Amino acid sequence: MSDLIERYVHQVGRYLPRHERAEIQIELRSQLEDQLEDRFGNTPTEADIKTVLTEMGPPHRMAASYTQERYLIGPTIYPILMMVLRHGWLLVPMIVVFLHLFGLLTGGQTISLTNLLLEPLWAALQATLSFSALVVLIFALYQRFEREFEKGFDPFDPAELPEVNDPHTVDRTKATSGVATGTIVMLILSYFLSVGGLTLRLNPAPGDIIPVPPSWMIVLIVSAFGMVIVHLVALLRNHWNSRLWLTQMILEMIGVVCLYFVLYRPLVERVVSSNPALGDIPIAEIIAIISGVLGVVNNGTLLIRLLNTSTRDPVPKAVSTSP
Repeated sequence: MSDLIERYVHQVGRYLPRHERAEIQIELRSQLEDQLEDRFGNTPTEADIKTVLTEMGPPHRMAASYTQERYLIGPTIYPILMMVLRHGWLLVPMIVVFLHLFGLLTGGQTISLTNLLLEPLWAALQATLSFSALVVLIFALYQRFEREFEKGFDPFDPAELPEVNDPHTVDRTKATSGVATGTIVMLILSYFLSVGGLTLRLNPAPGDIIPVPPSWMIVLIVSAFGMVIVHLVALLRNHWNSRLWLTQMILEMIGVVCLYFVLYRPLVERVVSSNPALGDIPIAEIIAIISGVLGVVNNGTLLIRLLNTSTRDPVPKAVSTSP
């Protein structure tokens, strides 16, 4: 069997449920071999195979055709949706309970059964439901504007399918965690925006809130949303390219600037107000610079990997200044 067919079948399998994957892959291989034999005889050329695979379409769409009746929204993105939800359903309750208990233990409040157990559990349930609703909304928006998000990408070409064991394909666990984490960050930032600043309290009093500029908070939420979309596109295309890399780089740099105004500087100002001797040290600026440098290094490593492993999508000479 052609290596190109095996690569295609492998990629289709990556979008299928585990308990159905092997059976569907066997069926797909048989279907491809029969179609090639019917159209081109017993010895199809590589060009013949490419023609058939191109007609079959991208792997994620082919996978969706096998299980389309399972999906409530977006058959091509439903598996990714469920992966993100499962990550969030694990992380969100843990984060909410931890923040509530930490705020309770450090805030000098009277500890009772209600605020020790019932309040964090209720808050965790509310946060999990909000997370789920936001994820579904994001995926629904992506489904609605999928063609717009994918503008500028080359049409599906079977020859560009990654090798079965290619280590440079998108790490699905890492990218899915990126989507889930980005959504959680959006929820946290939205809560800060609604109460007027930073706080560890679920029901904060005015003295528990550190004021931050709402305009920068909104920009940070938008950049987090952009990062979620970048990881979602990478998941569906199963490879990074220069456009995704540049978009991610721009969004991360915007995020660093926003974090300076909504997190680093307000927190440092609160610390300096209690320790005036630290006022001469540009702590917030140092943290922001270090964060920016680390982001550049991390993305630069990815760019080097792209340049070393792919020549079909070179980095543009002129870098856009907006996502």
